Amino acid sequence: MFSVVIPLYNKAHIIQRTLDSVFGQSFLDFEVIVIDDGSTDNGCDIITGNEKYKSIKLIKQANQGVSVARNNGIAIANFNYVALLDGDDEWMPDFLEKMAIAVQKFPDAGFYGSSSWHRNINTGEQAEHTPEKCKGKIQLFNFFDDPHIMPHTSAVVINKKNFEKVFPTGEGFPAGMKLMEDLACFYQIAFLNAVVYVGFPLGIRNNCVEGQVTGSSKQERAILIKYNIAFYNLIFSVWKQSAVKPNNYIPFLKYDLRCVIISLLRINDFKTIKNFIEGLNQECRSNLTMVEQKLYPTASSKLMSIFYIYCTKIIWKISHKK
Repeated sequence: MFSVVIPLYNKAHIIQRTLDSVFGQSFLDFEVIVIDDGSTDNGCDIITGNEKYKSIKLIKQANQGVSVARNNGIAIANFNYVALLDGDDEWMPDFLEKMAIAVQKFPDAGFYGSSSWHRNINTGEQAEHTPEKCKGKIQLFNFFDDPHIMPHTSAVVINKKNFEKVFPTGEGFPAGMKLMEDLACFYQIAFLNAVVYVGFPLGIRNNCVEGQVTGSSKQERAILIKYNIAFYNLIFSVWKQSAVKPNNYIPFLKYDLRCVIISLLRINDFKTIKNFIEGLNQECRSNLTMVEQKLYPTASSKLMSIFYIYCTKIIWKISHKK
């Protein structure tokens, strides 16, 4: 029923935990496809050398990035429902079981996602944040009412037929985008398809794993912000050209842009704020008022900026509270 697609790049130190969480599932109708993205460690040897992993389809490619690895895995998947799992994350034992129920209830949805445990791999501390209105339920939900509650990639199942309709070339995850490439895919699917939320913490997002980008310096942020800019410009352009335009996308976009800015305000990174605002294409940038565009990059206006953003966030959340 499920094709499990796992991109692998230099995760030899944790890939066995990831795979054991797959082969420990209570629901057993699945295949496993691992796309090795030019790893330079012995992760592939761990897979080929373990008898319990003999059913895994291991595909090796030159290093092209996680997006290409995921796209290639989806392309060769034998089943219509493709469960995505990163090489350093895990699943609870009933992840696929609950996802099978979701698929049976809503077989034509674009994708399905559950909430997750967020775990510090070093200390074992973990927490989950399933929205109260979603707990214990498997239901359709209006994605752009709040995409922030949507799970990370390792807790998502994609409907391959709908994926291919949205992305006829198969390039759903943008190649070369090192941040937000998953959301770039999911947003575009959600413009045209229903989305299902599974209100159980079934994924395990491991943090503080060697090789992860769990934090960044000021210099790194200045480089990485270009991927945030590329994401917002891409999705706004797709929305504008889409035959179906969810009317709640623009209010959310305004909220989301301010979330990026306030995170930079808190660390006094005014230069990156300026670069972020100026990098947005003119139509996308117009979702921030001219006053905001001048206010946010100005250090002396920090408190006023934060107060204004908090007010807009409260108004947005009240208007979307159900």
